[in-house]
Amino acid sequence: MRCGRKARMGEIERGRAGILMAAVSEMPVHWSSDETVCVDAVRLAVALDRPAYDCVYLALAHRVDAQLVTADARFANALATTEHGGTVVTLKDYAKERR
Repeated sequence: MRCGRKARMGEIERGRAGILMAAVSEMPVHWSSDETVCVDAVRLAVALDRPAYDCVYLALAHRVDAQLVTADARFANALATTEHGGTVVTLKDYAKERR
């Protein structure tokens, strides 16, 4: 699913990407909870203007109500001022908290 990337690159409108992603769950295939994490990740990627592969971890953290610890400081900093900021912590900050 490249809707998130195509929306970020301006190849399709963000609204169109959202419509396409909403249609995925209506496809005549069996969806497991793991597969719907991918749909959630693309929705987050479009909303946050971040790569979907980063947002898979964020979607999963939300799904299991966990904190996401990442070595990707750019990703954590980009989300710090969003509603997801409390979910993401850098590995460096996590290590400091544990001392």
